Amino acid sequence: MAINLSKGQKVDLTKTNPGLTNVVVGLGWDVNKYDGGNDFDLDSSIFLLNGAGKCASESDFIFYNNTTGANGAVEHTGDNRTGVGEGDDE
Repeated sequence: MAINLSKGQKVDLTKTNPGLTNVVVGLGWDVNKYDGGNDFDLDSSIFLLNGAGKCASESDFIFYNNTTGANGAVEHTGDNRTGVGEGDDE
């Protein structure tokens, strides 16, 4: 099931599908023809939160320079610095 979100939109994955066990998130972007056509870099990151809503350690912040967390349960698959290509870029 694909879900397309725009800036500011949210989705609660647990209430609508309590049996959910795997999630793949992909980001895709294209250069806006109105911004001069310059390349830009969009970065994705993940915060792994404990029961208190806090990251227990720096290793719970997953991004392009720290690509795995939660004993391998979460993986950042790389950094696309230009958004070039079809579909998901990062």
